[in-house]
Amino acid sequence: MVLQVSQLWHYPLKSAQGLALHTAAMYAHGLEQDRRWLIVDAAGRMLTQRQQPQLGALQVQVVAGCLVISWAGQSLTAQPLPEVTEIVQVWDDHLTAYAVASNVNQQLSGWLGLAVRLVYCPDQAQRPVDPHYAVGQHTGFSDGFPLLLLSQASLDALSVAWGAPVDVRRFRPNLVVAGDCAAFAEDRWASLQIGELLFDLVKPCQRCVIPTLDPDQQHATPGFAKFLAQQRRHSDGKIYLGQNMVLRQAKQVTDFTKKLGQLNVGDPVELLR
Repeated sequence: MVLQVSQLWHYPLKSAQGLALHTAAMYAHGLEQDRRWLIVDAAGRMLTQRQQPQLGALQVQVVAGCLVISWAGQSLTAQPLPEVTEIVQVWDDHLTAYAVASNVNQQLSGWLGLAVRLVYCPDQAQRPVDPHYAVGQHTGFSDGFPLLLLSQASLDALSVAWGAPVDVRRFRPNLVVAGDCAAFAEDRWASLQIGELLFDLVKPCQRCVIPTLDPDQQHATPGFAKFLAQQRRHSDGKIYLGQNMVLRQAKQVTDFTKKLGQLNVGDPVELLR
């Protein structure tokens, strides 16, 4: 079976638009700069497109350690302030995050029409993933795991069934793998190797409302939720697509600033038994 990395994505600001990459460094927390920034509400709880679909309109870039956010022709630049910390909540986890300047929060709140704050996840604030699926692994502000993989064959099969191209951005993967595999084959993959990096696929990705939102318009695509349920609802009543993944070399790593390897579009992917 001949497979390769066909797309690489990272999402510097959780729930904002992602960035397609040609190459990316791997760290214990995942791809470089992936979901290190987060927007929280007045109580410090994470906000995503689940509650605020307009977050999907935010475009971002990381420049010299700062986050540049663009919205409707305007932009702002945020710099993490290590001397100003706050406790934020991501699902049931509480982390110490770096704050940003108050004027950044004011401008972001004005854009979104609600009181929000922007925070940064420092290296020392890594969250352990669910130990039922992986032990000794950490992530930043991702939902639960540092990496998400999807096969191009799965995306192609959905496009055929939908009757039009299904945008990969709906599913927010980090890696898309293309080549000689059946649709949804990743459901059965356990481990794979890319170069010298070894990855374990530890949990199917349960899907929420976000894939039903148009990536460009941020509103629900009529009929897409029902379609996805018809295609991918499992016996437990939940909808799954793609696989959550961890880097084996990241297990028990304590230096989260250490580069563990690199991924490139075009890298061969070898399935391990």
